[in-house]
Amino acid sequence: MPEKENCVKEDKNLRFCMDELQSMQNRDGLKPEQRSALENAKGKLRRLRRKTHPSRKEVFEVVREVAEAIIKNFVS
Repeated sequence: MPEKENCVKEDKNLRFCMDELQSMQNRDGLKPEQRSALENAKGKLRRLRRKTHPSRKEVFEVVREVAEAIIKNFVS
């Protein structure tokens, strides 16, 4: 069973993040570049999800890139 806990594909937190990005993308009034940035962030999460054992560095890089996309789109 410990192997299943490490499986990125089944991670609930990752699935939650992908769902939240999708709900942000479905909002009315988004500009095309905002939609594109969110789609790119989802793509990065999908690539992370496909990796069997990503390193901490890879995970942190993806988290930073996704957070950056959200901040640039909705805070600035």
